[in-house]
Amino acid sequence: MASEPIQALLSVWHKEEALPLAKTILEVGGTLWASAGTARFLQEKGLPAQSIEGLTGFAELLGGRVKTLHPAIFSGILARPGEPLPEGFPQWNLVAVELYPFTPEAPDWIELIDIGGVSLLRAAAKNFARVWAIAGVAHFPQAIQDLQIYKGLPPQMVRYRYAAETFAHCARYDAHISAAFLGKTPTESATYLRYGENPHQKAYFLGKLPEVVGQKQPSYNNLLDIETGLRIVRGWPKPACVILKHTQPCGAAFAEDPVEAYQHALAADPVAAYGGVVVCNFPVDVQWAQATKGHFIEVIAAPHFTREAKEWLQAHKSALLVETEGVSSPGWEVRSAVGGLLWQESHLAEEPSLDETLRWAARLLRSLYSNAIVVVHEGELVAAASGQTSRIEAVRLALARAQQRPFPPEKLLLASDGFFPFTDSLEAIYQAGIRQVAVPPGGKRQAEIEHFARTHDICLTFLTYRHFRH
Repeated sequence: MASEPIQALLSVWHKEEALPLAKTILEVGGTLWASAGTARFLQEKGLPAQSIEGLTGFAELLGGRVKTLHPAIFSGILARPGEPLPEGFPQWNLVAVELYPFTPEAPDWIELIDIGGVSLLRAAAKNFARVWAIAGVAHFPQAIQDLQIYKGLPPQMVRYRYAAETFAHCARYDAHISAAFLGKTPTESATYLRYGENPHQKAYFLGKLPEVVGQKQPSYNNLLDIETGLRIVRGWPKPACVILKHTQPCGAAFAEDPVEAYQHALAADPVAAYGGVVVCNFPVDVQWAQATKGHFIEVIAAPHFTREAKEWLQAHKSALLVETEGVSSPGWEVRSAVGGLLWQESHLAEEPSLDETLRWAARLLRSLYSNAIVVVHEGELVAAASGQTSRIEAVRLALARAQQRPFPPEKLLLASDGFFPFTDSLEAIYQAGIRQVAVPPGGKRQAEIEHFARTHDICLTFLTYRHFRH
């Protein structure tokens, strides 16, 4: 049994590629509409294609930059089944689009960014319940086969698969454009930084910098430290403070009182904290500011500084004051590698445990370089080790640092960003007197790890997430 008649809208860059698809649409009794250039080509080939210019009432505008962006076009794509349209508006159920071939090497590369085509595809894919979205000529051969199999519009299950690929196609296209922007010379809207990681490296920032109290902008390294600190303290339900050196937390704590949170963070490693970046999740008042007396700090970042706190800090410190209210968490992270760009979702997943100390340890782990180990006492970072090439070396280093602190080992929690490949880490932990351990599951010897913990009275908790950071 044939499906409903095809009402097709085509817009392609390589016109010849659309010819077999257009012919097949006509063979199954469909009707052809197309953007002006595609319609002219199809008409020249003897096919009865109608131009959308007849619907919109205008030819291309702004040198071709506006062609399909019109209610008469998009209402015919987005209309739900049975939803009425104004008289004369076609209700399309097939939208096939080939986006402009974006070439960042071209002198006019900005002009090659497709706007209308992406909008057509996204609208069609969103309304897959009624519309068949076909993204790019690579899908035309399969679409021809589906037209022949179903004698018209394929079922919703098939359209759903095409819709998923359409959104993926648009995402790849946008990522290609973003990569070009990141690889180009910055525009006038970019903020040039004093330098990058080192004085001989040029650097700039694309985006809105946080508000700064002072005469100079934060540096490249300052911004990285602030971002890492915010990943730890932002959204924590109690006053929390972290002190960072080289994007690594050397002290971190939360408490009922902001001053106490800072003092516990500083106690973790006062030597490393010298010249560090302090990031807080609470407004800074003059009492908190005065508590930092004697501590050389390069940057203090907080949601807000009271007038009295600003005056005291500017009179007694050279620290750059950065207000982070309104700074959002990036949903995606971008890094360069092997001449290209890596994109990934930001690791902001919270451990679902009811244990507050374990959740805090996990936040610290996700901000340390792997292999990472943290030792925590209630809300305070006692010791940490990161960037080690073997898990056991990270454990030994963290334990050695923890033993320099005045905490009973049985009151400490040791957490690892990855699973223990051997029992040697647990053996070292046991010898140090620590009896609370948290690790992600995994590894060929997990059964041995569990057996060792049971037989040595170690409370072994398996984390929900792995917390690697490279």
